[in-house]
Amino acid sequence: MKHNMSAPTLYTLLSHHPLACKALLDAMDAPCYVRHVDGRWVLLNNAAQAAWGSSLEQLQSASVPSTTSAAMDDVFARADRTAFAQGHVCTVAATLRMGSNDAAVLLQCLPVWDENQRPAFIVGQVLPAHATAHTAHAASDALYRTLVEWSPDAVLLQRDGLIAYANPAAIVMFGGLQLEDLLGRTLESLVHPDWRAEQSARLRAVENAQLLSPHSETQCLRLDGHAFDVDVQGVRVELQGQAAILVVLREISDRIAAREQRRLDEQALRDAALHTQTILDNMVDGVITINAQGLVESFNFAASRIFGYAVHEVLGRNVSMLMPEPHSSHHDSYLLKHLQTGENRALNRVRAVQGLRKDGSLFPMSLSVSMVERAGQATFVGLVRDETEQKAYEEEIRRLAFYDPLTQLPNRRLLLDRLQHALALVDRTKNFGALMFLDLDHFKQLNDTMGHDLGDTLLQQVAQRLQACVREIDSVARFGGDEFVVLLEGLGSNGIDAATHAEMVANKILNTLGQPYQLRDYSHVSTPSVGIVVFGPGDDSVDELLKKADVAMYEAKGAGRNTSRFFDPSMQASVSAHAALEKELRKSLEHGGFVLHFQVQVDGESTISGVEALVRWQHPVRGMVPPGEFIPLAEESGLILPLGQWVLEAACEQLVRWRSDPVKCHWTMAVNVSAVQFAQASFVDQVRKALAKTGAQAHLLKIEITESMLMNNVEEIIEKMNAIKSSGVRMSLDDFGTGYSSLSYLKRLPLDQLKIDQSFVRDLLTDPNDAVIAKTVVALGHSLGLKVIAEGVETAQQRDLLRTMGCDAFQGYHFGRPVPAEQL
Repeated sequence: MKHNMSAPTLYTLLSHHPLACKALLDAMDAPCYVRHVDGRWVLLNNAAQAAWGSSLEQLQSASVPSTTSAAMDDVFARADRTAFAQGHVCTVAATLRMGSNDAAVLLQCLPVWDENQRPAFIVGQVLPAHATAHTAHAASDALYRTLVEWSPDAVLLQRDGLIAYANPAAIVMFGGLQLEDLLGRTLESLVHPDWRAEQSARLRAVENAQLLSPHSETQCLRLDGHAFDVDVQGVRVELQGQAAILVVLREISDRIAAREQRRLDEQALRDAALHTQTILDNMVDGVITINAQGLVESFNFAASRIFGYAVHEVLGRNVSMLMPEPHSSHHDSYLLKHLQTGENRALNRVRAVQGLRKDGSLFPMSLSVSMVERAGQATFVGLVRDETEQKAYEEEIRRLAFYDPLTQLPNRRLLLDRLQHALALVDRTKNFGALMFLDLDHFKQLNDTMGHDLGDTLLQQVAQRLQACVREIDSVARFGGDEFVVLLEGLGSNGIDAATHAEMVANKILNTLGQPYQLRDYSHVSTPSVGIVVFGPGDDSVDELLKKADVAMYEAKGAGRNTSRFFDPSMQASVSAHAALEKELRKSLEHGGFVLHFQVQVDGESTISGVEALVRWQHPVRGMVPPGEFIPLAEESGLILPLGQWVLEAACEQLVRWRSDPVKCHWTMAVNVSAVQFAQASFVDQVRKALAKTGAQAHLLKIEITESMLMNNVEEIIEKMNAIKSSGVRMSLDDFGTGYSSLSYLKRLPLDQLKIDQSFVRDLLTDPNDAVIAKTVVALGHSLGLKVIAEGVETAQQRDLLRTMGCDAFQGYHFGRPVPAEQL
């Protein structure tokens, strides 16, 4: 057999796995060796060392092996050359010293090439000179088979078109379990269909040319049909005088994957570069790169648009051409200092400079410069933005920042600035001034009923009228919403005269603003409430003056609106007391300073059927604070929400405590809810959570709302009431007859009870009108299927008259004052 194993197979085994080769050769009975193409000894098996009496190290250290005659070194070299020349195993007769005697032997030499098909190694074995040709062939086959069997590469032998041999590596590569899995197949059957034609042509060329085929990459199929990548090389051999093809395969799936990954990475880099360039070309800002000499290296489209130069007109020229003096000189000096000393005044910050266009025009621009290093060279990247439009925007914004866009009056910011200057002027000139704070009465009602468009029209007309009421040196400003401020300056050195003048202007404003306004086809009357504070030398700060004017304005509202009021110390005392009370109210809410008192409700037989829960504030100093003092404050400050939630939960807890009392277990609990609390989107959930948290029975809880709540968002109120009713809670309408009275809505309300307001009960016996109203309410309630209760019943006569009218239940001092639960 002519042996010629593929270069990668034996070369890899010999160059990368010498210990494995040594073990394989040690299994041979004949002396075996491996020599390098340059004549160096690489391996000796145990049989060779025993026969020659020398170790590998001894052979490697001697220029001429001591175990051979000097002439025999030429024999080894000649045998090596013969094997490489023939390209297959060759046999050379030689004389070697075997032990202490010279012996005639046969050297069988197998040539091995490296991956580039260059001579690399000789694998040889020593046979007796008397060995027959058959014995020599058998020994050669044994050596070759040993190396092939242990080759890390797959080796297949095809004879007569079918696989006749496969080494273990081939069996594993193709997913077989035993040799028979591959025997009898064709080589082409193991190749992927897409590659079969090409590989069949290669094999035919090898068979015809009797040459070692070049390496090629292809895809094969495992026995389970899975495709994988291989490097394949084939050679024609003779087996028992018959031509065969020896194929060596190495799986390169990882190499192919790595190569594909490199291709993808390179493509990604190209795509990234293209993407980056696309971004640069489409940026609004100009991007310019320059080298250490200040010469332009790149100039994106935006820079071209900003400066008016084509790209080729700028590349290679000094960047100073894009800036006028002194900016260009400063820029050059900054970069030079950075390169010489590391000073970075020009780097990594935005500077406002002027740009110079190709046409010679100047424009404002912002410039930021950063530095990057490429191949050890400094490159400066400049980001340029044309600020022409931005500057125009800033001017417009500056104008808008100080003037109200709706009325064109100075806004709060400008007014505060003018007031600050006015205070400084007062200190210098000793002349008094005055500040007026105006608020339009019932403006919100106009907005809500007639729409914001008409509201805006009214504000514009108010602004015009106000300006007509003051001098040119005075200021009128819109402070926000429907609030206006008038600043009067230069009112003389006498405070009384200044106040007189301010009052005169205020009266003029009241008269002028009180005239009807024509809002489209609608004539509308709007009045202001005016607060006035006079200031002189050494007086308060801007904030204090505004606070005082605001306090005075609210005093004017409290006096009935459409009037003016001056600020005085008593006002401030009232405001301070108000603020202190709010603080104490908040503290008491946090620390349990509130309790519930209960006023009984009785039926027609004066039997208690329920109670109304009334919150009381136990002040640590003032004692029991009346609800009339703290309820409005709680509503104004927003504390009514947590307070109302506490009342609701505390009332439910009391219902639970009464559950075990046979007398009180059936009593209902009425809880009056403020408009602010009821308007909360989460109010229905609050009621349900209070019931769930305490375990109170829903049918014993009665939520009272006031008739005034029905003035706005009636549909939303009805929806909430239905949601509450669906939980089993009862609903009562309090203060009935004092507010909204649309029967069309009343009949839709999911009510259980109407409550006659105490204002009709108080004079029931003396005022026929009140009696008629009370009787009408009872009749109306019954016609709607509702129970009717009267509050404020203080005498038996009132009760009796109401009972004759058909009133179902009563509440008032005649039956009991509000008391703690333990006193019921």
